[in-house]
Amino acid sequence: MTNVNSPNILSFTRLSRAVADIKARADTARTESVTGRYEDVTAATNGDVGSAHLLKKAVDDSRSYQQHLTLAQIRAERTQNSLGALGSEAVRIGTETLSALGRDDAGVLAALAADASAAISNVFSILNVTEGGRALFSGDASDRLPLSDPAQLIADVEAIVAGATDAADAEAQLDTYFNDPTGGFATTIYQGGVNKAAPVEIAPGVRIDASATAADQPIKDLLRSLAVVAVQNSAAFADAQTFVQNGASSALAADGAIINLRSVVGVGEARIAAAIERHETEEAVLTSLFNAKTARDQYEAASELQLLEAQLEASYILTSRLSQLRLANFIR
Repeated sequence: MTNVNSPNILSFTRLSRAVADIKARADTARTESVTGRYEDVTAATNGDVGSAHLLKKAVDDSRSYQQHLTLAQIRAERTQNSLGALGSEAVRIGTETLSALGRDDAGVLAALAADASAAISNVFSILNVTEGGRALFSGDASDRLPLSDPAQLIADVEAIVAGATDAADAEAQLDTYFNDPTGGFATTIYQGGVNKAAPVEIAPGVRIDASATAADQPIKDLLRSLAVVAVQNSAAFADAQTFVQNGASSALAADGAIINLRSVVGVGEARIAAAIERHETEEAVLTSLFNAKTARDQYEAASELQLLEAQLEASYILTSRLSQLRLANFIR
């Protein structure tokens, strides 16, 4: 007679361990089919996990640079656009003022004075632009707008011109007002930082400047020339016409100075764009190397998952049947 052994606790333990192993492998395959990455990087890299981590860090660093540089690029573009909007109106006002002075056309000069006042307000609005919560023309004090009240600037210049004895005196006082660190422009009008905005890091240890401030000389010269045209009626001294002519000529020259300032920002903008492209290429190469070490074929992982789920289902059925076996079943 053949002996039939009844199931015992040891066989159940073995089966339970097998089921647990299949479940763990199925969970791993399920995760890998979604992420496309091996769960056990150490095994996937044959123990060379350090190089995989270094590659992952390099990929993350490259992406971080791209995010940082993209924001810097947006700010540089906004700065360029703002500067580009400044000069054309000054050229028009300067040209028409010189023409009206030559014709001694008081009516046109009065209209141009109003235009110059409006242009100053427009310059203030342009330079008070923000991007991402940062004032672009405030230098290293980007938490506040760079310029206060255009009416205050016009009032200050009007008081200087009205009290001047001649054109030379007016020019000297305006030099102090606009260019001296203790002058009215620096203490009353400009509210930004003394220094330029922090340079942009385009690579480890490599930083470039792509900013401008509302206190840069070309911008101060632009505001000064427009202010002279705006308050021309306050010039009561004998050589007032010469004074206004100088202001109108300065308005024409201001556009060229603004273009030079734009070129400085443009160089920084171009280097930022090149750095973004370089980091994008670097990320692609590093990601390819990282994938070669750690990537799992998602279709293959899904196929393995289906197989393991079938095995798991079979194991559950077997466990269920074994649990119903009794000694009586063997001796019937």
